[in-house]
Parts: sequence; structure tokens; C-alpha cells
Amino acid sequence: MRRSFVLAVAVVAIVGFAATGIAQDVSTGAVHGTVFDPAIRRIAGASVAVVNSATGFRYQQPTNGQGQFAFELLPPGDYAARVTSEGMSPQLSKTLHVEIGGVTDIAFQMTLAGTRESVTVSAEPKAVETESRGLSSVIVERAILNLPLNGRRFTDLALLTPGVTQDPRGPNSTSNGDLAFGGIRGFQTSYLVDGADNNNAFFAQATGRYRAPYQFSNEVIQEFRVSPNSVSAESGRTGGAVVNLVTKSGSNKFHGTGFYYLRDSSFDASDPFLNVKPADQQHQFGFTVGGLLRRNRVFFFASFDQHIFHEPTVVRFVNGGSVVIPQPGAGPARLPAIMRPATRAWYLPPPHNYRSRQGFIPHSCWATPASPSST
Repeated sequence: MRRSFVLAVAVVAIVGFAATGIAQDVSTGAVHGTVFDPAIRRIAGASVAVVNSATGFRYQQPTNGQGQFAFELLPPGDYAARVTSEGMSPQLSKTLHVEIGGVTDIAFQMTLAGTRESVTVSAEPKAVETESRGLSSVIVERAILNLPLNGRRFTDLALLTPGVTQDPRGPNSTSNGDLAFGGIRGFQTSYLVDGADNNNAFFAQATGRYRAPYQFSNEVIQEFRVSPNSVSAESGRTGGAVVNLVTKSGSNKFHGTGFYYLRDSSFDASDPFLNVKPADQQHQFGFTVGGLLRRNRVFFFASFDQHIFHEPTVVRFVNGGSVVIPQPGAGPARLPAIMRPATRAWYLPPPHNYRSRQGFIPHSCWATPASPSST
């Protein structure tokens, strides 16, 4: 009876640690590792702590009976780890980078304690996924900010992932199409922002659909992971891929950025098929600011981004002219009797009125994407 009880406790302990290893949210990362003594035997009860380099948040736990530890649900970023054990010298790790949806694995080998002795781990930690869910790629902040993007739409960077193409739109469409992964239409792609669903349920597309120039400013994005196949059940609702985005947050240091981009037709060549050069301008500008409200406790981050368009639409008639010349019809013109008089005037105006509707017609628009703030 006692032997069965001990066996049951051991099974529960093993299952409990395994469950901890996979209890990871899609918008966070994890640090797993093992602590050994000088004879490569596992140390139980060693104290392990990891500290977020930006916010100072500290996470601490002891190793289990197998000398293992697992920190789950860590916000992506840089961390430092420290291990202490009775009779052993403390050890510090190099900087550990935790990626969104990834697991950083590290091992510590303790040494016998000496007088005021401290040992720094020199081996580079390995970022792994203990249970592979298929191919995935992480687009880091450096690529998001530095790679050229026409319109600065961050989702276009997903095209760096193998097997990704853009759904074609109509020949007259001026916006980008949805992203198609592995030949599966773009409306089967799921978008997650900080772990929250960011999909348009009606159209089965990302919020804002392909018609919006962009939804998030590149300045607020820390990194995102593209998982084009074999995603886990926790992601849900997708037959194509999951684009998992995490935004920036404040830190113990005040920081901010400012930017302005100009696109002007005066720098472009004339269209060979037009005898005029329409004025075309785009302005994109904004800023970010972040910092602390209480050190190591409360932070803030906010941003503003606006995109102003002045883009003319040029219409060419089949005969190459610039004026509509009414032609007599085959029979008497008839319009529905219920049509409003103002509408009828557009269909049956006097011929001389057509000339007043030629030339340039002013039109402008602007877009301000939603920018998150966090504490």
C-alpha cells in the first residue's frame, strides 16, 4: 500500500512538471533549465531567479526534485538569471532573450563555495521549442523598424516567411491583399495582438481587412511570430497561419521616438501614358513615449501615428480625349419615374454641362491607426 502511494505521488509530480512546461500563452515566452552540482548531479531546492532587464520585474522559484525549473508566461524581452544553493557559489547567466511563443533553455553547473566567489555562465543559452508545432518565424524589432516598407504596413514583413504570398486583388485595387500561407486563402489567417483575438468575425479577416493601409504603427510593435502550419489548438479558428503580435511597454527609463516620412510625386518621373503629371503626396508622421510611474511596478507607453493621402485618380477615355461627347441613342431615353430629379440630372444633362465636369476634382483622405497603450 505504501509503495503504491509513493508511486502515485511520483507520477503526479512528473505530470505536474510536464503541465508546467506547456502552460504557455501565445503572446508570451518561457525560460526552462536544469541545475547541476560539480559532479553533474541534479540539485533539488536551488533558488532560481530571472529579472526583466527593462522593467526590473523579478520571478523566483526553487528547482524541483529533478533539479529543473520553468518560468512560464514571461513577456518577450531580455532577462538575466541567477542561481543560488547552499554550499555552492552563486551563478549568473548572460542575457537571455525570450521570444514570443518561444522557450529559452539553459543549464547551470554549480561549483563549491569559496570566499566571496561568484561565477558567470559563459555558454550561450539556446532558444528552443520543447514541443515543435511546425515551422515558424520571428520578425524582430530591428527588422520591423529598419526594413523598407511601402506604406509601413508591418504585416508585409510576413512575406519574409517561406511559402507566403499575397492574395491578388482586382486590377484597379490600390490596396494590398490578404496574406496567403501555403496556398490557403488569406481569410483563413488568424491575427493575435498581445494574446487577444484581432480578427473580423464577419469577413474572417484581420480587423480593418485589407482595405485599411495599416492598423498598427510599426513604432509600437516589439516583435511578431508567423506560424504558417501545424499551429496548436490554443490558437484556434485558423486553417492557414497565425500571426502573433506583441506590442511594446514602458520601462524604468523614459524613452521615445519621433518620425516623419514624405512621398511626393515631384521626385517621380512622369507617367509615359499621360500628358499631365498629377500632384501626389503622402505624409506619415507620429511619435511614441514610454516610461515609469513607479519603479519596477507601473509603466506607461503610448503612441500616435497619422497617414495623410493626396492621391489623384486619373481617368482616360477610350478615344483618348478628355471630354465626354454625348452620342444619340438608338431610341428615346427613358429613366424610371421614381428617380429623384437631382439624380436624373446626372443621367440626362444638357450636352454643354458635360464640359463643366472635366478636369481635376479635389479629393483627400487621412488615416490614423489605433495605437495601444499599456501599463
